[in-house]
Amino acid sequence: MAERDTYYVGINGQSFEVSKELYDAYYKGKRKEKYFTHDLKEDQNRVDKETGEVIIIPSREDSYERLIEAERQFAEDAETVEDAAVRAVMIERLNKALHMLTKEEAAIIYALFYQEISEAELAKQQGIARTTLQSRKYKILEKLKNLL
Repeated sequence: MAERDTYYVGINGQSFEVSKELYDAYYKGKRKEKYFTHDLKEDQNRVDKETGEVIIIPSREDSYERLIEAERQFAEDAETVEDAAVRAVMIERLNKALHMLTKEEAAIIYALFYQEISEAELAKQQGIARTTLQSRKYKILEKLKNLL
């Protein structure tokens, strides 16, 4: 296909001559706008060329109203006051229990669970076998469980 010499963009019922770059950018933006306002929100129908069967492709974005109409139920994401209170008490108890550990035990728990260092890496840093570190971790966790 031969390339055109002049390009026009229609805005508010008027046509304006523009450069090819501006024309391409304008219509690329228009296509993107159509994608976000229509293509994502509407079901699409396609016809299988071989069988003639109509295939409905569901929308990839739904509105709250449409989901309510379809009688979809939503889990409540908000934390209840009771859950927040229980979590606060448990965190307080956990902090007290952590302060009852020895420095070495606390260092292992801090490295593994707060700094998210792997067992293999921590064992290498401490110059011990990974299985030894794992055994210590399980003993410390059991101790914390008993303290809680």
